[in-house]
Amino acid sequence: MAEITACKENMSEQKADGSPAKKKIRTLDDAPNESHEKKGAAQLAKEKRDQEYKNWVVAAPQLYDVCMQKHLRWPSLTVEWLPGYTDAGREGWNRHQLLLGTHTDGEENSLLVVAVDLPDVETEIDTRAGEFGKDTSAIALTLPHPGGEVNRARHCPQQPSLVATRPASKVAYVFDIAKAAEEGPSQTPWLTLRGHGDEGFGCAWSPHTNGQLTTCANDGTICGWDIATAKGGGITPTYFASRGESAVADVQYSPQCPFTICAAGDDKALVFWDLRTQGDKCSQVVENAHDGDINALAYPTFGEDDQFRLLSASADRTVKLWDTRQLSKPVHTFTCDGDVVQVQWCPHDADVFVTCGADRGPKFWDVSRIGASVEPDSDEDEPAPPELVFAHGGHKAPVSDFSLSPNESWLAASVSEDNVLQVAWVSEAIFGDVEGDGEDIGTGWQSGGGAAAAAAPARATRPSAAGASPSRRRPRLPHHHQEP
Repeated sequence: MAEITACKENMSEQKADGSPAKKKIRTLDDAPNESHEKKGAAQLAKEKRDQEYKNWVVAAPQLYDVCMQKHLRWPSLTVEWLPGYTDAGREGWNRHQLLLGTHTDGEENSLLVVAVDLPDVETEIDTRAGEFGKDTSAIALTLPHPGGEVNRARHCPQQPSLVATRPASKVAYVFDIAKAAEEGPSQTPWLTLRGHGDEGFGCAWSPHTNGQLTTCANDGTICGWDIATAKGGGITPTYFASRGESAVADVQYSPQCPFTICAAGDDKALVFWDLRTQGDKCSQVVENAHDGDINALAYPTFGEDDQFRLLSASADRTVKLWDTRQLSKPVHTFTCDGDVVQVQWCPHDADVFVTCGADRGPKFWDVSRIGASVEPDSDEDEPAPPELVFAHGGHKAPVSDFSLSPNESWLAASVSEDNVLQVAWVSEAIFGDVEGDGEDIGTGWQSGGGAAAAAAPARATRPSAAGASPSRRRPRLPHHHQEP
């Protein structure tokens, strides 16, 4: 068969050109240099990781409809799919777009729009032709980002051409990428937002109100902005609150109420704010929600019965599921293998969410499996958690961010600290959504090594959101695998 071209390249353990990510993630392989014994443990961990990656490369054609990677000049701390797609100029293929940013070492930073050509739901991929794993992406637009590296970039849901970014400075920016594509990149962003006293990562657009944006920063401040009435240049916040000196890492809008936001950060608390009330008095606080810094929050994007669900991801290596109607204790705690830096609900299935961080592989979890029994596998010391559906094993460094596509079910993009972008379209057969084509590729947990580590019960599938793709055809599989 043709080699899995995008997976065969040797990915360096160190950044080729850029410095480490702004918020360094503690990894499983970190080991002090004081003792020979600890050096040996680090070497064993590296050998295990390398073997898992080799196993994943062999199994990838069975686990994905599409899987490709791109080596970037500089690492990106952020990635997000843009909604919609256009014709790729090739029969049966569509052109999707991703938002990326750069994290350079002294050079000018940029906001990037990357075009990714992918087959539509009726197009089969012939692995013998070398199409599986081929890099079909290209940088379509480069916009100067004067505030330093792009900590985060997120598009406005009502106007996707408006993109808010958090640079390594006190300000935030809003870019009009459609205008830039038509008229050419400007040396300055369309809007500069001034209100914070330090840099930050958190950036959330309201799903309720066009042009309403909220940002947070490392100085503990939270700012609300009315982008809809802005004319360009610089603006000041319409809402301001402060949690004190503790850094606020993330902020998200409640899907239930357009005036409620939840913020969290280094004080380990979930803090709810009413945007109609100015000042430092919050509406509700859950103290000590985690044992470590809270890095990310996520509300579901659809499903009326599920909009009381809130996820919090922490440096204590856990993700907690909360019912916002009763916050005295979490509904469930999911345990990960490293610091969790990002979490997102699936836009096409109300029960599935994805995490990423120090354990390198974005992992898919299913809350409908909570409490399910799992039989240990003979090849493992202990079974995987019943809620763990799938673990993507393509990265060899900590993952900084990931995004699930609103256009297609199970289409994911992720970026890691070693300058790698990966696009992975997970087979729906993994999730039990469609019947296979006669080959058993397994249900339940699929590890990064490509083996079923634990047999989990069939998942309860919810109706997909409007606009979700029909079931994809799996690619034609060759009879033999070729190691890269």
